[in-house]
Amino acid sequence: MDVTLLSDRSIRLKGKTAAIIINPTKTIGKTVAEGVVKLWDYPEFSDEKVDEERILIQGPGDYEVGGIKVSTSEVGDKLVGRIEVDGVKLLVGSGATIEKISDKTEGGEVAVVDADSEFNHDVLATIEPSVLIVYGPKSEDVAKSLGKSDVPKVSKFTTSPDKLPEEMQFIQLG
Repeated sequence: MDVTLLSDRSIRLKGKTAAIIINPTKTIGKTVAEGVVKLWDYPEFSDEKVDEERILIQGPGDYEVGGIKVSTSEVGDKLVGRIEVDGVKLLVGSGATIEKISDKTEGGEVAVVDADSEFNHDVLATIEPSVLIVYGPKSEDVAKSLGKSDVPKVSKFTTSPDKLPEEMQFIQLG
Protein backbone atom coordinates (compact mmCIF):
# COMPACT_ATOMS: atom_id res chain seq x y z
CA MET A 1 0.00 0.00 0.00
CA ASP A 2 1.36 3.40 -1.06
CA VAL A 3 0.52 6.90 0.16
CA THR A 4 1.73 9.49 -2.35
CA LEU A 5 1.51 13.28 -2.17
CA LEU A 6 0.14 14.62 -5.48
CA SER A 7 -0.20 18.29 -4.48
CA ASP A 8 -0.26 20.28 -1.26
CA ARG A 9 -3.93 19.20 -0.80
CA SER A 10 -4.10 15.84 -2.61
CA ILE A 11 -2.91 12.34 -1.81
CA ARG A 12 -3.18 9.03 -3.61
CA LEU A 13 -3.76 5.74 -1.77
CA LYS A 14 -2.75 2.83 -3.99
CA GLY A 15 -3.13 -0.85 -3.34
CA LYS A 16 -2.41 -3.92 -5.42
CA THR A 17 -5.72 -3.75 -7.30
CA ALA A 18 -6.91 -0.13 -7.15
CA ALA A 19 -6.16 3.45 -6.19
CA ILE A 20 -8.16 6.36 -4.80
CA ILE A 21 -7.39 10.05 -4.71
CA ILE A 22 -8.18 12.10 -1.61
CA ASN A 23 -9.13 15.75 -2.31
CA PRO A 24 -7.78 16.13 -5.88
CA THR A 25 -7.06 19.61 -7.24
CA LYS A 26 -6.48 21.16 -10.64
CA THR A 27 -2.72 21.17 -9.95
CA ILE A 28 -2.23 17.40 -9.89
CA GLY A 29 -0.89 15.70 -12.99
CA LYS A 30 -2.92 13.13 -14.91
CA THR A 31 -3.32 10.07 -12.73
CA VAL A 32 -5.28 6.83 -12.77
CA ALA A 33 -7.59 6.01 -9.87
CA GLU A 34 -10.81 4.09 -9.54
CA GLY A 35 -12.24 6.43 -6.90
CA VAL A 36 -12.11 9.98 -5.59
CA VAL A 37 -12.86 10.98 -2.00
CA LYS A 38 -13.79 14.62 -1.33
CA LEU A 39 -13.44 15.15 2.41
CA TRP A 40 -14.60 18.78 2.37
CA ASP A 41 -15.63 21.58 0.03
CA TYR A 42 -12.82 23.76 -1.23
CA PRO A 43 -12.46 25.95 -4.33
CA GLU A 44 -9.47 24.05 -5.77
CA PHE A 45 -11.35 20.71 -5.97
CA SER A 46 -11.20 19.09 -9.39
CA ASP A 47 -11.28 15.46 -10.47
CA GLU A 48 -10.82 16.31 -14.16
CA LYS A 49 -7.26 14.87 -14.21
CA VAL A 50 -8.27 11.54 -12.67
CA ASP A 51 -8.58 8.86 -15.35
CA GLU A 52 -10.77 5.74 -14.92
CA GLU A 53 -12.71 7.24 -11.98
CA ARG A 54 -15.74 5.07 -11.18
CA ILE A 55 -17.01 6.78 -8.04
CA LEU A 56 -16.90 10.18 -6.34
CA ILE A 57 -17.37 9.85 -2.58
CA GLN A 58 -18.45 13.15 -1.04
CA GLY A 59 -20.85 12.16 1.71
CA PRO A 60 -21.02 9.82 4.69
CA GLY A 61 -21.40 6.11 4.05
CA ASP A 62 -19.68 2.81 3.33
CA TYR A 63 -18.19 2.12 -0.08
CA GLU A 64 -15.92 -0.36 -1.84
CA VAL A 65 -13.81 0.54 -4.85
CA GLY A 66 -11.71 -2.17 -6.49
CA GLY A 67 -11.08 -3.91 -3.17
CA ILE A 68 -10.46 -0.70 -1.20
CA LYS A 69 -12.99 -0.27 1.61
CA VAL A 70 -13.97 3.32 2.39
CA SER A 71 -16.15 4.41 5.30
CA THR A 72 -16.76 8.14 5.72
CA SER A 73 -18.37 9.97 8.64
CA GLU A 74 -19.50 13.57 8.99
CA VAL A 75 -17.62 15.80 11.41
CA GLY A 76 -19.26 19.22 11.18
CA ASP A 77 -19.14 20.25 7.52
CA LYS A 78 -16.24 17.87 6.70
CA LEU A 79 -15.73 14.13 6.42
CA VAL A 80 -13.23 11.82 8.02
CA GLY A 81 -12.43 8.53 6.33
CA ARG A 82 -11.60 5.08 7.57
CA ILE A 83 -10.04 3.31 4.63
CA GLU A 84 -8.63 -0.19 4.26
CA VAL A 85 -6.09 -0.81 1.52
CA ASP A 86 -4.39 -4.22 1.17
CA GLY A 87 -5.15 -5.05 4.81
CA VAL A 88 -3.79 -1.76 6.19
CA LYS A 89 -6.36 0.34 8.08
CA LEU A 90 -6.05 4.09 7.66
CA LEU A 91 -7.69 7.06 9.35
CA VAL A 92 -7.72 9.99 6.89
CA GLY A 93 -8.81 13.56 7.54
CA SER A 94 -7.84 17.07 8.51
CA GLY A 95 -6.20 17.63 11.86
CA ALA A 96 -9.26 19.53 13.07
CA THR A 97 -11.69 16.70 12.18
CA ILE A 98 -9.48 14.06 13.78
CA GLU A 99 -9.20 16.25 16.90
CA LYS A 100 -13.02 16.34 17.17
CA ILE A 101 -13.40 12.55 16.96
CA SER A 102 -10.19 11.45 18.71
CA ASP A 103 -12.03 10.22 21.82
CA LYS A 104 -14.61 8.33 19.72
CA THR A 105 -12.40 6.41 17.32
CA GLU A 106 -9.98 3.52 17.23
CA GLY A 107 -7.78 5.50 14.88
CA GLY A 108 -6.07 3.27 12.42
CA GLU A 109 -2.81 1.50 11.89
CA VAL A 110 -1.89 4.49 9.76
CA ALA A 111 -3.20 8.02 10.37
CA VAL A 112 -2.98 10.36 7.37
CA VAL A 113 -3.49 13.94 8.53
CA ASP A 114 -3.91 17.07 6.41
CA ALA A 115 -2.46 19.78 8.65
CA ASP A 116 -4.46 22.46 6.87
CA SER A 117 -5.23 24.56 9.96
CA GLU A 118 -4.42 24.91 13.64
CA PHE A 119 -5.46 22.00 15.88
CA ASN A 120 -4.35 20.30 19.10
CA HIS A 121 -1.44 18.12 17.95
CA ASP A 122 -1.55 16.06 21.17
CA VAL A 123 -4.63 14.22 19.87
CA LEU A 124 -2.45 12.50 17.27
CA ALA A 125 -0.73 10.54 20.03
CA THR A 126 -4.05 9.55 21.63
CA ILE A 127 -5.23 7.74 18.50
CA GLU A 128 -2.02 5.67 18.69
CA PRO A 129 -1.27 4.95 15.02
CA SER A 130 1.68 2.75 14.06
CA VAL A 131 2.47 5.31 11.37
CA LEU A 132 1.54 8.99 11.46
CA ILE A 133 1.68 10.66 8.04
CA VAL A 134 1.30 14.44 8.00
CA TYR A 135 1.08 16.81 5.03
CA GLY A 136 -0.29 20.27 4.34
CA PRO A 137 0.66 23.87 5.10
CA LYS A 138 0.96 23.36 8.88
CA SER A 139 2.87 20.04 8.73
CA GLU A 140 6.09 21.68 9.98
CA ASP A 141 4.21 22.91 13.09
CA VAL A 142 2.99 19.37 13.78
CA ALA A 143 6.50 17.94 13.37
CA LYS A 144 7.99 20.50 15.77
CA SER A 145 5.29 20.04 18.42
CA LEU A 146 5.84 16.26 18.35
CA GLY A 147 9.63 16.69 18.57
CA LYS A 148 10.15 15.41 15.02
CA SER A 149 11.64 18.51 13.36
CA ASP A 150 14.61 16.55 11.94
CA VAL A 151 12.45 14.21 9.83
CA PRO A 152 13.06 14.67 6.09
CA LYS A 153 10.06 15.19 3.82
CA VAL A 154 9.24 12.41 1.36
CA SER A 155 6.75 12.31 -1.50
CA LYS A 156 5.72 8.66 -1.03
CA PHE A 157 5.39 6.14 1.79
CA THR A 158 4.95 2.40 1.28
CA THR A 159 3.96 -0.24 3.84
CA SER A 160 2.11 -3.51 4.35
CA PRO A 161 0.48 -5.14 7.40
CA ASP A 162 3.64 -7.11 8.23
CA LYS A 163 5.89 -4.02 7.96
CA LEU A 164 4.05 -1.77 10.42
CA PRO A 165 6.38 -0.64 13.22
CA GLU A 166 5.73 -1.33 16.92
CA GLU A 167 6.59 2.25 17.93
CA MET A 168 4.93 5.18 16.18
CA GLN A 169 6.78 6.20 13.02
CA PHE A 170 6.40 9.82 11.88
CA ILE A 171 6.34 10.56 8.13
CA GLN A 172 6.13 14.07 6.68
CA LEU A 173 5.00 14.30 3.07
CA GLY A 174 6.25 17.30 1.17
